[in-house]
Order: sequence, then structure tokens, then C-alpha cells
Amino acid sequence: MGFFSKFFNALKSIRMNKENAVNGTPLDHLLTSSMYAEQQTAYLNSYETGLNKSDIKKIVEDAWHIFDKAKAIETLESLLYKNDDENMNVVFMAFNNSSNYVDILKSKLPNNQEIFDHYLEFYRELKKVVPELIEYKVINDPAELTHIKDSGWNIGRAAFLARCFYDLGYLNKVELIEFLDRCYSELKKYCNTWKEYTTSYILGRAIWGAANNTGMISIANDLLSNENSPLKNKTYI
Repeated sequence: MGFFSKFFNALKSIRMNKENAVNGTPLDHLLTSSMYAEQQTAYLNSYETGLNKSDIKKIVEDAWHIFDKAKAIETLESLLYKNDDENMNVVFMAFNNSSNYVDILKSKLPNNQEIFDHYLEFYRELKKVVPELIEYKVINDPAELTHIKDSGWNIGRAAFLARCFYDLGYLNKVELIEFLDRCYSELKKYCNTWKEYTTSYILGRAIWGAANNTGMISIANDLLSNENSPLKNKTYI
């Protein structure tokens, strides 16, 4: 299934596993993967993604260049702790003080032109996407992003990839459950509500240069409001 067919299918339906569903607290942990899962038209409520193995391999091998358990675990750990990136904190600080953003970036980022340019690009993308988030009523005020940042994007990818690794046999069920528990605990540090989770996922994806922001906003709205979605009646994480 191609990217665009998956993308538009995700706008139309919520996929639920009726035979092997997860409930209660474990479901809350699992739902940290929901934005990425919905992009890929995967199940929202089971450890299994419900995707064909060939499609999972395209995600894991073609998009992420992961071919073994060691690289899988390395990638998960890296994603989980991207929220500790002090340089991204500087980018958000500069964004909140835009009249002085150059001085902030120059004084607080490492004295390395390549690193400076890398994070300057994130700043520019942030400036570009925030007006769109306001226009589409994802947020009302840029200050709403100060704490949540791009946490949902980092954690959401980690959680869904962990499910893919489970399907491929790189993680066993116990390892997957433990990792999703960590994803949930990490997400709670930054997001109080599932709406904040979806917002931070949209933001992170956008500032990393991805297109189709309006499509992602539609996916988030569907997750939060569709009667069949497990997030419909959940507010707080």
C-alpha cells in the first residue's frame, strides 16, 4: 500500500483489533503510538499493528534503516530521550523571544557552525508552522507549545516502532509492554492531555520538514473525536 493511499485511508477510518484488544492502563500506554499508527492505518488497540509484514519492513528497513535487534533498541532509546535535547530547548526559548532570537541561538548553542545551522533551521520551521496551527485552531496561543514542544512526535514514533519491532520479533511481548510503559511515563512529563499529545506530534513532524500538516491535523481530530476511537472519551493522560 502506497503512502498516499495509507494517508487517505487513515482519514476515513479507525482500525480496531476486535480479537486481541488491550484495555485499561495498558491501552493508555499503547495509545502513545496512536498518531503514527493512524498514519499507517494500523490497529490502535493491540500490540500487533495489523499491518502486512512487507509493509512493516518498508517502514523499519526503508525509512529507518533498521535490520536487527541491536539497532532497533538503539533507535528506541534515542527517540525516547530526544526530549532531553538541550539545543531544542534553546530553539523554543528563541521562539518565545523572537526579537532577540539570533543572540539567544548564538549564545546558547554549541560554537559549531554546522550545529548552529541545523537548529536555526528548526527555528525557521517553527516560525513557519505555528501560524498554521493557530489558523486551523490546533492551538490558540504559541505559549501552549512551550512545555509540550515536540514530545509527542518523539515518543509517538518510539512507541509505534516498538510495536513494529514486536511484529518482526525484535522485541518480545514483555519487552514491548515495558517499553510502552516508559513511553507513557515520559509523555506525562510534557503533556497533560491527549490533545496536547496530538499537537506536539503534529508540531514535531512539521518542524522536521514533513509536508501534509493539514492532513495530520485531520488525523488528530479524527483520533480525538471519532466515536470508534479509543481516545474519544479520554482527556487526561
